[in-house]
Amino acid sequence: MLPNEVFALECLARYAREGLDVREGGVHNGYPDEFAHCPYPRSMGNDGHYLTFFDHQHQGLLQSVDVGRKCYFNYKVKLYLDTWPPGCFELWDIYDKFNKATEEQKRKISEAMSGKTHTEAQNKAKSERMTGEKHPQYGRTGALNPRSKAIIVIKPDGTRLHFGSGHEAARDLKIPHSSLCKYLKHGNLLTQGLREGYQFFYAE
Repeated sequence: MLPNEVFALECLARYAREGLDVREGGVHNGYPDEFAHCPYPRSMGNDGHYLTFFDHQHQGLLQSVDVGRKCYFNYKVKLYLDTWPPGCFELWDIYDKFNKATEEQKRKISEAMSGKTHTEAQNKAKSERMTGEKHPQYGRTGALNPRSKAIIVIKPDGTRLHFGSGHEAARDLKIPHSSLCKYLKHGNLLTQGLREGYQFFYAE
């Protein structure tokens, strides 16, 4: 039995214990339940189970390892990883592994984007639609997400920085989420790199 299938069955057992009705049309934690093709992706079979949105993203990452190719949508998995779930360090490693674009992919993306410009008015209208409370993900990521964990960063001079979530810390400090995960995992004083002398902790 593949690890992604083991995980899915464990989820079903947990739903039964907790009395969760996970099904088509169901909603949990503000997200709709999703059908997880399992143990193989849709292109390889139609078997599967309904899982909560977050559990489905976790299962998709495990399935990617099982079959050797990406079996998830980036934006959905990012929403999940931004909640800093258990095992997030290993999950971030999987996400990074399957999202390393080849030079050819980068070239094609660059070519596709070349020549596509927006007027100042279009950019302003888009910005107004996509920021603050008007953003479709407002309250689902960052400090407003009930599953977010606060982060404390201690600078070399002893200054303590407080962030409502790992997403905010990574954004404000301009470091990759995967690097922040590793810093939090060890919690030790960084002895090299651009963040030498920094310490990262989850707020208690």
